[in-house]
Formats: sequence, C-alpha cells, structure tokens
Amino acid sequence: MFELPDPHSPQTVADWVELELAGGEPSVSRSKLVSIVEADEDFVSGVWRELESRQARYAAPFFTVEATQVVRVLDTPAVPEYVACLLFSLYGVSEEHRTDPKLFERLTAEAIKNYLNGKVFVFGWPVLAGQNADIVSRVRDVAAATREWFAENPAHRYKDRGVDVIGWKPFREHREDRHRTCQIILLSQCAAGANWRGKAGQLPFKSWTQYIHWACDPLTSFAVPRVIPEDLWHDVSREAGILFDRIRLMNFLPNGVSDPSLREALDIWIQQEIDEAKL
Repeated sequence: MFELPDPHSPQTVADWVELELAGGEPSVSRSKLVSIVEADEDFVSGVWRELESRQARYAAPFFTVEATQVVRVLDTPAVPEYVACLLFSLYGVSEEHRTDPKLFERLTAEAIKNYLNGKVFVFGWPVLAGQNADIVSRVRDVAAATREWFAENPAHRYKDRGVDVIGWKPFREHREDRHRTCQIILLSQCAAGANWRGKAGQLPFKSWTQYIHWACDPLTSFAVPRVIPEDLWHDVSREAGILFDRIRLMNFLPNGVSDPSLREALDIWIQQEIDEAKL
C-alpha cells in the first residue's frame, strides 16, 4: 500500500486511489477507504464523485467507478507517464521524496507537441543536454526555430524567465526552413509541486514580447501533474492560460512519450519513487 500524504483532502485521496490501482491493486472498496482515511460516508462520497468525474474525462479507461468499489481496468502495467504524474501529484514536494521536474517538463512538451501537432522547445532551467545554458542564446535559438523576429536580449541573470516549454504550430509551406511567421505559439509553465497554485500566472508575458517580436501574440499555458479542481478551473485558466492537467496530458499521450531516452528515465525514476512511497 502507498503512503497517503493527506487523508483530509478529497483530491489527494482520489489521487491515492488512482495510484493504488495503477500500482496493481485490482480494486479499492468504499469500506476500505473509510477505514484508511477514518472519515465518514459524506467524505468518501466526495472522493467517489471526484473519481467519477475523472473517469468521464480520461480518454483511456484506467479505472471504473462502481457503487461499492473502484476497479482497475488495465490488464497490463499502467503507462509510466500516468504513474509519474500520480507520483508527482502526491509526493512531488515532500522532503522525504526526490523530485525531478525536468521529467515532467519533457513529458509536458510531448503532450503539447501532440496537442498542437507542431513543434516544441524545452526551455526551462536546468537546460537539457546539448542546449545553450545562457538564456540569451536560448531565446535566439527559439526565435530562429520559430522564424520569429529576435528583438532584445533578456538579462543574463535570468535562467528561463518563467517559461518551461515553448510550442508552436508552423504552417505547411513548401520548404520547412522557410515557413512564415504568424502562427500559434504557446509559452508554457510547468508546476510539479504542491505550490502550483502560487506559480500560476507568474509568466512575465510582456517581457517575452520584448525579447521576441512575435507576428501574433503567443498564448500562455500551464501544466500540472494533478487534476485541477472544478472550483479552481476558471480562476486558474484566467490567470495562466490554457490548462494541461493530468487528464489532458494523458489524453494527448495515448501511446506514451516517443522519446526513448525519456521513457527509460521515467521507468528508472518511477521505480525509485514507488520503492520509497510504499509503506
């Protein structure tokens, strides 16, 4: 059984149920949940409603919610991207657990790429191997890749200036390296920890319009490994832009990530985290 970080939060308990099932449990019953969280039926009913809402939105049938139990649907091990998001959501900020937010940025980048049917640049700090560490060079690289107009250097003291992933959808034109500007651009923040709510809306959009003179203003987006509650959805979207929570990320990774090195890194990290998270 996995550790339950907060038995008083319906969102966290629902995440825990998902992780138990993803980890191989065939089902989790209402009676078992009542005994574990030491809560009344009203609380468990709230968890049940949350799981029903999630079940209706996941494109892949990870589980089904029945009257007295939540049942695992998968006959094979759950995809690592799904398990990784659950681990981040439950333990991403615990001092007892390691985190690797770069994995989440790379996972998010693949989902955004699929959503746009376009291209992505993982921009966040620390940088990926082979990338320029200097932010000025990386902004110039983005401008060149998107074929937008580089205009002004950001200050060297900045690491990523609030942007973790940049996605764009170029138009199909005869030569790929000659496509014109005026395209969909997404400037995305990723927040894998519990402080995700405070990070929403912190992207300095006006600064980015100074660094690169985009032909059309970019859109902003915000990615988290958790499921954003309904009562926060509107507020967070108004602050941070297009939202990619766990449900949307998984729905745009139906076959998992395509990068073999990322898949291998996820598998290794997940096994380490699972060993630590189990009681």
